Amino acid sequence: MKTISAHLTLLIMALTFGGCSAIVSETSGDQPVGTDQTERSFGRLIDDQLIEVYIGANLRKADPGYKSAHIQVVSFNGIVLLVGQVKSEQLLAEASKIASQVRNVKRVHNKLTISGPISLPARSNDKWLKTKIKTRMLGTKGINTLEVKVVVENGVVYLMGLVDKPQADLAIEISRKTYGVQKIVKVFEYSGE
Repeated sequence: MKTISAHLTLLIMALTFGGCSAIVSETSGDQPVGTDQTERSFGRLIDDQLIEVYIGANLRKADPGYKSAHIQVVSFNGIVLLVGQVKSEQLLAEASKIASQVRNVKRVHNKLTISGPISLPARSNDKWLKTKIKTRMLGTKGINTLEVKVVVENGVVYLMGLVDKPQADLAIEISRKTYGVQKIVKVFEYSGE
């Protein structure tokens, strides 16, 4: 069993470091690696995933009320979006404080609402809306789906990402033309600013 574990660890390391060398070798120009602020790095991607996990865990540890709440924590380039439902104003306000204390969080957008969790059919509809929007983005020239994150909660579409203005406008237009969208909220970080 230890041999299998050791081989698996070596395989993961080889794949991880092999991917890193490809990323480093594909940089262009004379600029040092990691200085392009218009792109999200691999490390930033890992940081965002950790931010989401830490905030979720910290919320559940902070108050039992969060365990019965429905909360999505989404991080893109250190910008955190909290969406879902909580049962009190206190839980809503406390969520922002908890999220902002996690390392590498730049800003928190708290879009939680005070109510019971939305129904399973409503959540299914949100997933369907997200799929429709992301699929339309894939087929649209001028938009990089890796730079735009789509979050849907109770029919409201939240658009996140590190984008330029034309790309943001395209993402908004695609979302606006998608049947079933109730509202669009921009949580973009604009590249070059």
